[in-house]
Formats: sequence, structure tokens, C-alpha cells
Amino acid sequence: MYFAASPFFWAIISMFGLLGATTAVNTKYGKRNPIIGILSAGFFSLGRFILVLPVIPQPRFETSFYTYGIAFVFLILAVIFIFPGLKTRPLSSPYTVSNLKTDGLFGFVRHPFYLGELLLSFSLAMLFGSIIGLFMVPIWWASLTMHIIHEEESLEQDLGPFYLEYKSRVKGRIIPIPPFKNASIQKYPFKNLVFKGGGMKGSAYIGVIEELYDLNLMQHIERIAGSSAGAITATLLSFNLGLEETIQLLNTLKFQNIPQLKLEINSKEPEWLPKFIGKEINRLSGDMEGVQRLITKYGWYSSEYFYSWLKTVIAKYCDGNPLATFADFEKLGHKDLYVVATNISKLTIEVFSAKSSPQMPVANAVRMSMSIPLFFEMLQYDGQQLGQGDYFVDGGVLLNYPIHIFDHKDFAKNNIWYRDGINWETLGFYLYTDVTDEAEPEPIQGFRDVITHLMECYDLSLQLADIDNNKLNLQRTVVINTLDVQLTDFQLTSEDEKYQALVEEGRKSFTRFIQNYRHPTNKPTDI
Repeated sequence: MYFAASPFFWAIISMFGLLGATTAVNTKYGKRNPIIGILSAGFFSLGRFILVLPVIPQPRFETSFYTYGIAFVFLILAVIFIFPGLKTRPLSSPYTVSNLKTDGLFGFVRHPFYLGELLLSFSLAMLFGSIIGLFMVPIWWASLTMHIIHEEESLEQDLGPFYLEYKSRVKGRIIPIPPFKNASIQKYPFKNLVFKGGGMKGSAYIGVIEELYDLNLMQHIERIAGSSAGAITATLLSFNLGLEETIQLLNTLKFQNIPQLKLEINSKEPEWLPKFIGKEINRLSGDMEGVQRLITKYGWYSSEYFYSWLKTVIAKYCDGNPLATFADFEKLGHKDLYVVATNISKLTIEVFSAKSSPQMPVANAVRMSMSIPLFFEMLQYDGQQLGQGDYFVDGGVLLNYPIHIFDHKDFAKNNIWYRDGINWETLGFYLYTDVTDEAEPEPIQGFRDVITHLMECYDLSLQLADIDNNKLNLQRTVVINTLDVQLTDFQLTSEDEKYQALVEEGRKSFTRFIQNYRHPTNKPTDI
């Protein structure tokens, strides 16, 4: 068999093996018949080895201790690079989805196994003085590159933007290409947070906040948006504080004072009257104040207490300025904040941010955003000051869950997680009412209860569109069961079991979501 003594015959055998391996890894036929991949890898290894042996006549260079030393060094390097890939057998077996490896050798080159194969080929050629063997190394490199291109198409399909980000950090397929950046990929892609409104139901966000910090996700967050209670949460998280300080801030807000009438806050019962008569006079006075405000400002309660509290908080982290603007927040290095309110005069959604309304005081925007219609007084704003201009109410009237706020094309630039108009860097938190819950709602006993029930009905209608019938939104949303807490249950305190159960539900809901998180390329089959 004269042709068996030709080095070109064994070169063809090795190339045939590489072609067969590519077929085995990237075609349905090859995946159904794994023996093809095993035999192909065997042909490649056999052809490459026999090609350089002394029994095969060919031009050779003179070997020496120097060439043997080089061969030995490259052999050691080959073993080092080949070893990590032995378990997965990338040359002969179809790729199967697993955790993306970015540490160790994978931080220098994306396919260390194939680099090891080239180093081994070079080592064998140097060991036996094979000129043709050296000539074949760049040919095998080109062939392995073609093999890798097909393999990486599968990797991108299975791992999605995770792999694209890894490729952007580690440039070399086979040959390491500097600079060598930190190749570790964030486990989750989230850079934007969105919080739904819901009044007292928003207490569940305390459990969410604890988990965000425990999982070290807050350090990656760049933008935060919210409506109503979600706007309050977003504002506090924008300060870049630690967990303990953030929770302490939330605990300074006395929920029971939020909807109180000014008379109930500032007035004392007349000491010269019997106690029960004094209480009744205050109640009647409060009702009169509420009726007057409802007629003049279209809301029963004042939001003055909340406004004062928020300005105090903002002043603490904005150089003493209680009316710091969105532009001030940006200058101070706070996270980008987006607050949603409803312009009821123009029937439009208003999104306040450093880009859209840089001179808007954040405290004013958040106060507007949390002003439940009829429950709290409406606020007028003319673009410069409160008290005149258009009327604004709770952002939840038109956009209670602004999950799409970061889907705008402005956020698509250099964003590998932006796909088909969806920004998968966004994680939303949805306060969800379980309609299958058998618990009876509180009976209507007054004007306040009427408003509460109206808003709950409205929220349920939005829930159908936001979550129940939107699987795409659901894939990037933490759904939190609000149990039997209503949006105006401001009488709750942190010691109440009802309150603590809601906080725990927020914590558990986020934990469940993270444990079962599916990246965007794994879309549900029923979408």
C-alpha cells in the first residue's frame, strides 16, 4: 500500500476526521449517531500522529536537544489546555447546554481544548522533525476555526446574550488575544429595576430589597423606575446605600400618618371637655376638613406628612437640599431614577427623569405619583412649581406597572440583551392579587372604603393585561402575592403579623423567581 506511506494521505485522513467531527457536532444526523463523532475524532488523531512518524518518508529538519526541549514544553502546555475539555469531548460530541465556564483557562481563550490540540500537533512535529507536520498546523488551525464557528452558533442559541457578553470579553477563539479582561459573567443580566404601585401592598418590597442586597444584585443596577408606592421604593434605592441604612430609612416612615387629616395631626382634644366628646368633635372636624378638601382639591386626605418625610430623606443625601431635582440626583451619582405620574388634565402619562425633566424636584414627582385619586388631594404643577397648572394624580391610573419603560430604543445601544424590542436587562416586581383567595374583602363602611374597593377593582382589570395574559412580561417579573392586604391599609405597623407576612412573601417570591430564572432565549412554548 504505497499511498499509506505518503504523508499527504495521512494529512487527508486527519482533515477527513475534522470534517466528520464538525458534522457530528452540528448536524441532526451526527447528533443521532454519536459513533460518527468518536470515529471522526479518532481519524483526526491517528492521521495527525502517523503523519509525523519517522516511518513516513518526508522532508525533515535536524532534531537536537533544543528541538526536543521545545517539543517537551509545548507538550506540557498541550496537556494543560486539553485537560479541561476532556470531560465534554468538544471535538467529537454535540454541545449540550450547561453552565458557561469563564474561569481559569477560559478567561484567556474561549476554546482551550482546541488550543491544546494545536500545541500537541506542533509538539509532535518538533519531536520528529516533520516539516510537513509544521506546515499542517496552520491548516488544522483554520479547520478547527471553522469547526468552532458552527459550535459557537449553538452556544449563542443556547446561552444567548450570556455567551455574547463572554465573547466580547474574551476575544480569542483558539489563540489568546490581549487585553485579557475579567471574563466572569454576571449570573443575571439585570441592570434596570421596575416597581409596580400598590399603596401599603408595597411593604412587600422590604423583603425584595433584602434579597437584592443578599444576592449582590444592587451593585449592577443602573436605573430604577416605579409608580406610586413603587416610586417611593425606587427613590430610596437610587441613593446607593447599604441594606441596613435603606431599611432604616423605610422604617422612619409612619404609615398610619400618611392619610391623616391635618386636624388629626396638629390638633389636640379640648382638655375642658370629657374625653369621648373631644374625640367626637375632632372626628366631625376631620370630616368637615375632608369634605372641604374633596370639593376644593378633589381628595379627602392631605399628603403633606409624606411630602415632609420624603423631603427630609432627600435632603440627607442631596447636600441638604430637600427639593433636589432629577439633575441634582444625576450629578450626585445616584442611580438613574424614573418616576411615573398621571397628568389627569391632559389624560397623559408623565415619566419624570433626569433626561425628560431635569429641573423637576424629585420629592414633587414622587408625591404626585403616590396621590391615589379621591383618597389624596390632587396636585397642580405648571412645570415650575406646585399649586398651579395641570392636575396630577397617582401614576397607577394610567401606568401602574411601567415594565416597558426601558424597552425604548434609547436603551438598545450596545445592549446585547435588547431583543425584538424587549430589554431583558429589566427586572420588574408586580404586586399581585390572587383572585382565587377565598378571604372575604373588608366590608364597605365609609367613603375611604369605597375608594379602596374602586382602586382594587381597577387594579384587577390591569392585572389581566399586565401579567395574567402576558407571558412575555411574566418572564421578567417577580410576581408577589399581596395576601389580603389592601392598598389603603395604612393602619398596619411593622409589628403586625399581616405586615410581616407580606414582607416574607416578597422575600420568598423573589427567591423562587431567581431559583427558576430562565434567560430570554428559553421562551415558554405557549408564547
